[in-house]
Amino acid sequence: MRRANLIWIIPTAITCAVGFYALAFGRLTLNASDSLDGNAYAMVTWPLDLRPGTIAAIKLPEVLRDKFDGHELYLTKRIVGIAGDPVSVNGNTFCVNDHCVEGQLKDGKLVSPLWQGTEVPEGMIAVFGDSVDSLDSRYAVIGPRPVDDVIATGIEIPFPHWTELEDILK
Repeated sequence: MRRANLIWIIPTAITCAVGFYALAFGRLTLNASDSLDGNAYAMVTWPLDLRPGTIAAIKLPEVLRDKFDGHELYLTKRIVGIAGDPVSVNGNTFCVNDHCVEGQLKDGKLVSPLWQGTEVPEGMIAVFGDSVDSLDSRYAVIGPRPVDDVIATGIEIPFPHWTELEDILK
């Protein structure tokens, strides 16, 4: 094969491989809530990156699935703890490793009981949102999430908020 042919064959093969991977394992996740600072995330379903700091799309806990009329929604949060990481609760302050968040108060009482634990259990992860009123692992209703429920992991990408897109399309 001539060397000149390799100049276009190799980049074409790489582009095809990347494109196949993106189509097979890639997802674009839009954040419809204010629980995370970003509006969109480039996610992959394989391989899953389950390290603290990674954004994860996770199946909703059973108790929340019925509230969304069968829509396929995911809990999209930032991983803050993995199996064995320390968990502590002091009053309404909930900490995983050195990441601490306050439980939300309404009329001086917690809006929901905090998850009580001393460490993230085996096969689980702890997730937090970026906003103070995020429904995340600090609350018992969410608590630690099974690794098997993680659908995709990824990173934030620059993208306008869905309300800005709605205004543009009008």
